[in-house]
Amino acid sequence: MSSIKSARSSVWLILGLAGTIGSNAGLADDVAIPASSGLAADIVVNGQPISQNHVTLMATGFDTDKNGHNLNAPDARAAARTELITEELLAQEARKSGLDKQPAIADQLAYQSREILSRAYLEDYFAKNPVTDASLKASYEFNRANGKIVEFHVRQVLVPTSAQAREVIEKLNKGEDFAELAKQYTQDPGGQNNGGDIGWFRPDIFIDHYFSDAVVKLKKGEYNKTPVRTRFGWHVIKIEDGPRPVANPGTFDALDDNAKQALRQKAAQITIENLTARLTSTARITGPGTLASNAKSAK
Repeated sequence: MSSIKSARSSVWLILGLAGTIGSNAGLADDVAIPASSGLAADIVVNGQPISQNHVTLMATGFDTDKNGHNLNAPDARAAARTELITEELLAQEARKSGLDKQPAIADQLAYQSREILSRAYLEDYFAKNPVTDASLKASYEFNRANGKIVEFHVRQVLVPTSAQAREVIEKLNKGEDFAELAKQYTQDPGGQNNGGDIGWFRPDIFIDHYFSDAVVKLKKGEYNKTPVRTRFGWHVIKIEDGPRPVANPGTFDALDDNAKQALRQKAAQITIENLTARLTSTARITGPGTLASNAKSAK
């Protein structure tokens, strides 16, 4: 199950934010919102300020120069300033020419604005409603004290598309062997060699609740009859054995950092999904794309 444990959150999951929001984490490492302390102008081009944050963000893309030489931090910032000045001059000319008013360009600007604002809202939401270790610990210790921490012996087939997952399920429905199909189809490293066997699996400390939810709904010998989608791909899951109580599960404080981070990410994922579901329930959503999505979901 190495790919499941190591993979980062994918963009399909509510802008990719659920993977890194927790009690001590902000937005995704590669899409950080600039800190307010960097809003002061670093350079000014024809009266238009370019903030320190913009220089910092641009500098992250200048590890090497055009000749392949490694750049230190001051050199990277210098290269960033040169690039930003060029961009700003070109952008100013674009505005003078009215390009920002052209429908196609305005549409691209709206796309970027939507993404930035949605991320900013989630950043603000989690700042006000953090996923705290205290709340995670209370839930975990309750389950531990009441014998609710269990594990399952699981096999899986992990594929990149729902069509491939349905193909596997159809073959299982016809009586083909799960392990053999895993050897043929699964994209999980190592899964081809062991028939998709991921051993004994604890749903409570796994990062993606869709996979965990699917596991706990299945009985011994069963496999899911509809593909399960997670941030890692599409899954067909079979329960070889279990559930059985985890023998002497450790305390929350004894969990390793990976397990604690998985709990934070799962809690953040569920929080974002509940938030967006609430917003969606009161939204008026129309348009031809809505009809197409509904038709596809009904299949």
